[in-house]
Amino acid sequence: APIGVAECSPAVPNSTGVPGAIQAFGSTSVAANDVTLRASDLPPFQFGIFVVSQTTAMVTPPNSQGVLCLGGQIGRYSTILGAGAEGAFELDLDLTQIPTPSQLVAAQAGETWRWQAWTRDVNPTQTSNFTDAVAVTFLP
Repeated sequence: APIGVAECSPAVPNSTGVPGAIQAFGSTSVAANDVTLRASDLPPFQFGIFVVSQTTAMVTPPNSQGVLCLGGQIGRYSTILGAGAEGAFELDLDLTQIPTPSQLVAAQAGETWRWQAWTRDVNPTQTSNFTDAVAVTFLP
């Protein structure tokens, strides 16, 4: 079953005509270290990454059609993912190594972390877009 709470939802529609969506699955226990992110309703055959922060915001980056729902210290996962024909990708997280701009940190009980997918798009020319965000508050 999904964990977390959707934020900044729905996202701005992408070239498929629908907004991209993100969900988190697994456990809210930091000790379990079991969270998988899944982004869906993405433009097929486009690439993207997941970004993460503890802070919310509402920013439209230059040359993007979507809204970045994260603020403050935004980290990005270095794994570049491909949406494929189904328009979806996922990533298994390591909660002991959450990226920030300066270092990897471990999630702690009581913290809320937010994730969002950032994808390439062609709508009608080259641009980028975002899914909505998901916020997960962790327990021991």
